[in-house]
Amino acid sequence: MSKEVKVTPMDTVNNARTMPWKVAIEPFRVAPRVWYVGNTWVGSFLIQTSEGLALIDTTVMEDLYLLIDSIHRLGFDPKDLKHIFLTHAHMDHDGAARALKELTGAKVWLSREDEEWRHRPEADMSDTGFSIVPYETDCFYEDETPIVMGDVVIRTRLSAGHTPGTTSFFVEMKDEEGKTVVWGMHGGVGINTMNTDYLQKVRLPLSLQEDFFRGCEEMKSIHVDICTPSHPSHSDMLERIPEDRNDYRPFVDEGKWPAFLEERAESLRKVLERGVYQR
Repeated sequence: MSKEVKVTPMDTVNNARTMPWKVAIEPFRVAPRVWYVGNTWVGSFLIQTSEGLALIDTTVMEDLYLLIDSIHRLGFDPKDLKHIFLTHAHMDHDGAARALKELTGAKVWLSREDEEWRHRPEADMSDTGFSIVPYETDCFYEDETPIVMGDVVIRTRLSAGHTPGTTSFFVEMKDEEGKTVVWGMHGGVGINTMNTDYLQKVRLPLSLQEDFFRGCEEMKSIHVDICTPSHPSHSDMLERIPEDRNDYRPFVDEGKWPAFLEERAESLRKVLERGVYQR
């Protein structure tokens, strides 16, 4: 009998770079108008509206063909993509932005904070081994002004911490019975870029740690019917996928959003307690 080989998080990252087919996953629906088209490492979400398609995050350039295949599998045409919303300027989220823009003509959105930060030398991520393809940003988020795409309303919120301009999304849509449903996603909760050593290394202020804690606490009051993560490993999203991948009901959980924010904030607190945390 062959012994099961455990796949580590680093194995998953390496596979995404050199053997993308190993991180492939069949797309599934997470909300009335939202589908997961990412992979087992990093997320990408397709939003269907009466004014065309929108995409939150693009994954890496190496995995772009998986994303396009997922869109096709769902019966959509990638060329109907109108907007590409980036949660933040890390290559695993914006790596394929240029290619998708060239393919579809979609406008690329990013926060002003990350647009400024991503051009600094210390923000360079070429040492990761992934393709770093420069892109131009077309639009910037204005948190006070929702992005309306026909029958879908997309609200943003600056959620600094993981990067200076990490942005969270709250998408309002109608379900089959006409009830308004809110799908929420925090733009970046990975604590790997919020520890003190890392922030000092890349010359970012330690105040980003407090920004993250404050943002998590404040956003708990936002009503969210469905919460999914930007990275599958940050939640139990993949464990909730039903046999019918078009059935989003297993993801409906009003209590998950505040619990998710508290868990991620607590994870960072524990990391900082083991190191030097300067307020």
